[in-house]
Formats: sequence, structure tokens, C-alpha cells
Amino acid sequence: MLRVLKKEQFDELYQLFLESFPVDEFRPYEAQLALVDQENYRVYVFEQEQTIAAFFAIWETDEFVFLEHFAVRERYRNGGLGGTLLQELLKMVQKRVFIEVEPPDDELKQRRVAFYERNGFHFSAYGYIQPALADGRQPIPLNVMAYPGEMDENQFYLFKNWIFTEVYANSK
Repeated sequence: MLRVLKKEQFDELYQLFLESFPVDEFRPYEAQLALVDQENYRVYVFEQEQTIAAFFAIWETDEFVFLEHFAVRERYRNGGLGGTLLQELLKMVQKRVFIEVEPPDDELKQRRVAFYERNGFHFSAYGYIQPALADGRQPIPLNVMAYPGEMDENQFYLFKNWIFTEVYANSK
């Protein structure tokens, strides 16, 4: 079901970024495109009707996977596809998985956290401020969720050090 993004599909993928996320949560076109060639970054897509219906953008290390972006095209939402694909990804990677979520301070954010919890993730009080991903974009407060099992303080600081060194260091 899931397969690696073909580079010629990037424009379609980026359109799904634009439709699915606030602008502060992803990189400008050229910066996002440049990630596709990085060794430890991968985008998996699920297609329906010759279009990208959903995608996962991940960073993979020897120890864990960071699921940076996950989106389902609007017309394919609310039918269980997201949970099915997330379970497929978790089986594929066979590693500890970390995700970032905004603090659940409104109904939409609470629903997002609940979705991940239904899929085996554990919400933690550990968090940080994601730096702006480009000039003109805003930093975002985030909490980290972990799969499987809860995250302890040591795991959080190892992950935080990695993400600020490998993912956010070259964001601008």
C-alpha cells in the first residue's frame, strides 16, 4: 500500500502540504524539495485514483523514526484510512517512533492527540518550541508523543538534542 515518493510527484505532494498544514508547520518549496535527496529522510505515499491520498514524511535513525508530517487528503478522511496507514507504517519501520503535536488546548488539537493515542502513541508533557522553519514563519510550541510505550526524560532529551541538531539546525 505505502511506497516511496517518486521525485516527479513532489509538486503534488507539496500541494497536499499546502492543503493540510498551517504554513508555519512546513518548509518553503525549495527547502522541502531538498529533503527528498537526504539519506535519512523519506516520504511514503498512498495513492487512490491516481492521486496521492495520504503521505508520511519521516526521518530515520538507527534507533528511532521521527514522523515529521502525516496527512490524508480531505476527501479520504474520516473513513479509517489514516489509522490503517499509520498502523502499516509502524509495522514497516519496526522502531521507536516519535511525533510532535501542538499542546491539546482546543478541540481539534485534542482530537489529533486522541487519534494518535488510539493508535498506540503516548502523549508526554515533554516539549519544546520548534524554531521557525523559514524567514517569515513562526516558532511553534510542541509536545512529543512516543510509540510504543511512554517516553522517559532521558529519551526525550536524546530525541530533542537529535532533532535540534539534525532537523532544525538548517531550517532557515
